[in-house]
Amino acid sequence: MKRHWLLLLFPVALIVILLTVRHFSKKPPTGTEEVTLAKPVAMLKETSVAPNAPIDAVPNRNSNPQLLAPEVAEKITTTLEKYVKENPKAADIADAYFNLGNAYYQAGQHEKSIEPLRKAVEQDPNDADAHYILGNAYDKLKQYKEAAREFEAVTKIEPKNDSVFYNLGNAYSNLKEDQKAREQYQRALALNPKNSAAHYALGMVYSRQQKAKEATEEFQQTVNLEPNNGDARYFLGIAKLLNGDRKGAMEQYDHLKRLNPKAADDLNKRMNP
Repeated sequence: MKRHWLLLLFPVALIVILLTVRHFSKKPPTGTEEVTLAKPVAMLKETSVAPNAPIDAVPNRNSNPQLLAPEVAEKITTTLEKYVKENPKAADIADAYFNLGNAYYQAGQHEKSIEPLRKAVEQDPNDADAHYILGNAYDKLKQYKEAAREFEAVTKIEPKNDSVFYNLGNAYSNLKEDQKAREQYQRALALNPKNSAAHYALGMVYSRQQKAKEATEEFQQTVNLEPNNGDARYFLGIAKLLNGDRKGAMEQYDHLKRLNPKAADDLNKRMNP
């Protein structure tokens, strides 16, 4: 999912904030121009969603996003709030709403991000980035039904992005709709067999469905891709134990003694009740 944006810079002067904006259209002209404006326009920064790396996998056990500093977030959101209020019919209003919502989201103000992101998708229903971040915001607020709706919209716009199917699967998993979650994880893996997070999540679904053989296969794929993933090794050990493979479970126990001693102790108790 790649989208070209206006780059919004905030050099601070003693009296005024000078805004230098570079505009990239979706169909770029032959050259780009830098324009100094007396008022701010839409963009916060250039963004891009890599096809095999969710910007905010939901839920992502390994995610540690860097939030905007409060003073930066306040400056950006104040500027954009003023712009959308004073320029409701501006040609770039959809981008303005997106950036406002994105700034709130990056500042960790997920509830405040909802309204501008909704307005962004109302203005441009094919804006995959806005749907995607809106879905993540709903997830942060534990509004999983709404999150699923937004991720579903992205799958129609970007049908070859495995990250979106992964996030959609997580939304269904949080709704306890395991069959739907399983289907989405499988679609993610059909697009990208190396999506270790999708293998892990699918393994968890199979575990809940008491399909130990299938769970073993998915957790094995996860540790093949991430040898130091202690969570995956723990559940792989349990799955192997349920399959009657005590030797395989012991192998995972040996890895866990180094990776996660507490999980190793728990697995050992399961092997030796």
